[in-house]
Order: sequence, then structure tokens, then C-alpha cells
Amino acid sequence: MIDMQNILKKIDKLPPFPAVYRKAMQLLQKPDTSVDALIQVIQYDQAITANVLRMCNSAYYGLQRKIHSLRDGLVVLGNNQLMEIVSGCTVVDFYQKKGHGYGLERGDLWKSAISSALISQIICKLIGVAETPTIFTATLLHDLGKMVLNDFVWEENEKIVQLVEEGGYSFEEAEQNVLGMDHAEVGAMIAEQWSFPEDIIRAIRLHHSPEKAPEDDVITPIVYLSDIATIMLGIGVGSDGLSYRGKEKVMKRFGLKEKDLERVMVDFYEAYNNVQRILSMDE
Repeated sequence: MIDMQNILKKIDKLPPFPAVYRKAMQLLQKPDTSVDALIQVIQYDQAITANVLRMCNSAYYGLQRKIHSLRDGLVVLGNNQLMEIVSGCTVVDFYQKKGHGYGLERGDLWKSAISSALISQIICKLIGVAETPTIFTATLLHDLGKMVLNDFVWEENEKIVQLVEEGGYSFEEAEQNVLGMDHAEVGAMIAEQWSFPEDIIRAIRLHHSPEKAPEDDVITPIVYLSDIATIMLGIGVGSDGLSYRGKEKVMKRFGLKEKDLERVMVDFYEAYNNVQRILSMDE
């Protein structure tokens, strides 16, 4: 078994979550936050400002006039889409690394993350749950732990795969058995270190085991279903894309059938293509 102290040291060495993003996310959680309050926090961040203007001036919005200021851009976008930009700007570099331990090429984890987040929005509409920045963020960040565990999984890949293929383990169970912790727990530890809200931390920790979440928690099962749908689409599928359990129970909770997931996947492509055009994620 890998020395868990080495994993903990790697978590501790992660750079702090940028204060501007953390503050913006806190403000965006509050429905009564004003545009002025948001501008005070994010006006000096070039990446956020550039992407706000880029999105507003894209063909997706089809505005008759160009948007030149952050203030006008925030009015056009609204809080939910601003949260998408803030979250995306924050983690894109972190997610762009090659996840060789999980059989992922450079950029695969980012595509998987943004796809899952977009699917969470579609699922929310389908099941009648209010779409919130918290759900989007939790889904976007659910696999954070993979980038810390990546090298350790690569080092012990043979043992992990053997447990999955021959022992009937799920991938995260095999991670836990061989490494002492799985990527979901590591991701939650990162979120705790970055002072994220408890509901996001819990969703990251339990995104493979939503049955352990409290009954009133709708975020965790939505993150779980979004992750499954992304894998079914073949996006960011690595060596852990074989072993999901409990899907039927979660779908039953929301009254969903297989055909509903198929409908989600069809609706996803339009949303993904729009984001891909706006943010040029393949560049």
C-alpha cells in the first residue's frame, strides 16, 4: 500500500484556491447579490472579464450591440452563467494535465468535468429541481481528486485493475484498497482545504456513493447521474469508467428511466457545442 502521508503531502502542496474566485463564488450563492458587489470582486481578474465579454458577444446570444464593459456583461449573463465562467477559469489549468493513471489524455478530464456540469443543468430541468450555481460547481469539481492521485494510481495501476477485473471491485473501492483512500475522498479533502461550502464538499466525497447522502441532499445524486451520463457519452472515459453501482436506485428516486438519460444526452450536444464555440476548449 502507498504511504498515505505522501498523498497528504501532495494535497498540502496544492496552491490555495484564488481568493477572488472564492469570494465571487460566495457572493454568487446569495440571490440578493448586486452587480456592483460582483464587480468589486472580479473587475481586476483578466480571465473572468475576458470570458464574460467573449460569451456575451458570441453568436449564442445574438445581441444587436456589442458588450464592452464587465457591468453590461454581468447584466446579460446573470448569476448562473457567471458562476460557470468563474468556476471554469479557476480549474481549467488544473484539469488540463494528462491523467495517465486513469488512462486519460491531456484535456480529457476537463472535457469530462465541463460536460458533467452541463448535463447537471439538463437533469435539473428534467426533474424539476432549481438550477443553482452550487450544483454546477459541485459537478464541475467532482473529480478534483484524480489529479492528486494520478501518479499514485499509475504506480499501482496493475494491482488496482486486477481488483476491478478479477475481484469485482468498483474502481474507487480498488483505489481505497490499494492506496488507502480513493479520488472522491481526496477531492473532498482538497475542497475542504479550499474552504468550499459543505454541500459541495459532500457531493465530491459521495459522488460514487450517493446513497450515503442525507435524504434532503439533491446535489449529490445529481452529480452522480451527471457523471454517469458523461461516461455513457464516452467523454473522458478512462480506466475507471467501467464500475458504477446503484444507478437504478438514484434514477428511481427522481422517477427517471433509461430513455430519460438518452434524452439528456441528446440535449447535451447542443449545449456542449455552444460552450465549445464560446470558450474554444479544444484550442
